[in-house]
Amino acid sequence: MGRPLNDVLGIPDNLVDLSALDALEFWMQAVIAVAFVALAALFTNKVILGLMRKLAGRTQPSWDDDLVEIVSSRVLLSVTLVAALFMVQWLFDDFGESAPAYVYASLILISASALSATIKVVFTTFLDNMQKSRDVKVEGSNPLLVFLARGTVWAIGIVLAAEQLSINLSGVLASLAVFSIIIGLAVQHTLGNIMNSFMLSLDRPFDNGDRIVVDGIEGTVMTMGMLSTKILTLEEELVIIPNNTLVNTTITNMARGGGDGLPRRVVLSVDVGVDYDEKSAHVKHTLLRVARDSEYVLDDPAPHVEFLEMSDYAKVYRLYVWLASFADKRIANDQLLSMIDAEFTQEGIVIPFPVAVELDKAPAPTEEKLSQKRARQHAAQARMKVIDRRTERQRLAIREDINILTERLEERIGSKERRSIEEEVARLEAVLSNLDLD
Repeated sequence: MGRPLNDVLGIPDNLVDLSALDALEFWMQAVIAVAFVALAALFTNKVILGLMRKLAGRTQPSWDDDLVEIVSSRVLLSVTLVAALFMVQWLFDDFGESAPAYVYASLILISASALSATIKVVFTTFLDNMQKSRDVKVEGSNPLLVFLARGTVWAIGIVLAAEQLSINLSGVLASLAVFSIIIGLAVQHTLGNIMNSFMLSLDRPFDNGDRIVVDGIEGTVMTMGMLSTKILTLEEELVIIPNNTLVNTTITNMARGGGDGLPRRVVLSVDVGVDYDEKSAHVKHTLLRVARDSEYVLDDPAPHVEFLEMSDYAKVYRLYVWLASFADKRIANDQLLSMIDAEFTQEGIVIPFPVAVELDKAPAPTEEKLSQKRARQHAAQARMKVIDRRTERQRLAIREDINILTERLEERIGSKERRSIEEEVARLEAVLSNLDLD
């Protein structure tokens, strides 16, 4: 038998006399103890935490819902531990005296966990809101500051928990310091990658799912790790780039275009050379008509054409168009070139060959060979139409899935589900960007 129940719960005897429960048999007391712990947990979950969830659900921001979801489990665990401590002190004499130290240490670690998770939600939201509205915003900015704050909270929590258990950490910390110096000298290059990963996290030049170009390698960012960043090229090759390389080189982010600083469009340029006998007005008008007929080209900003240069064998024009997404760049380039080829043929605009010396003309093919060539061209054209339609159906289906998931992200959802949806959207964008008519 442990302490009297009135003393354990701190209830005066003249207010409520619980001595009758102290006289019960042990198995009956054990049943009452289990029921007390379950009732405390149920009351906390349904009443206190239920009220918190209801209040958070009435607000517009989603960060408070994530915060309540994170804190609820810690609060419920803390209440259960405290209730169990009371019952242990009531049931057992010897163990009841040593139990508080373990419970207090556990409560300190739970509190550190709750505070660390709170920093992750609140501090990240605060830092994102501090960004200027005209800046290009990348999700998950400033994770280094969040990491340092959370690490500090955990370090303090571990030290306080160790004090409750009378554990001296000074010797352990001294050993770790010496060991860290030895390891640091041995893995300087690796530590450089780790530190540069923090710098990339602080500056955040790109995010998962962005299309970037690094040292001539173009691909979609799949993951950003402590040592390296992995990008998937258009040829579906996974390229691992050390973080040291990313910090010391120029990065082109093709997914964050937009003259007003908003990540919602990307520019595409197409160069075309024509014969010197062609009129500039005719060529420009034809190119602009092709751009306006393309389903991928935006109306605002409007497409425009520049007379780029007069080369050795052709007058070169450059067509500028803007696309809604970098995922459309390959397919839009293919469509524009195909449409330009067809329109130039219809308009009689000649695209000259890059000839440096004059060669004798090859003998004219016979009518039979011309007929065979036309038949092969018609068959190939029919096959390409089938492939184009199938590819376009795949693109439309993927784009529809992306739109549905994007609308889901605008709703009030938990952080875990939001991360899962964002990863799925990034994956679908990568698949969409790699679809080609070939």
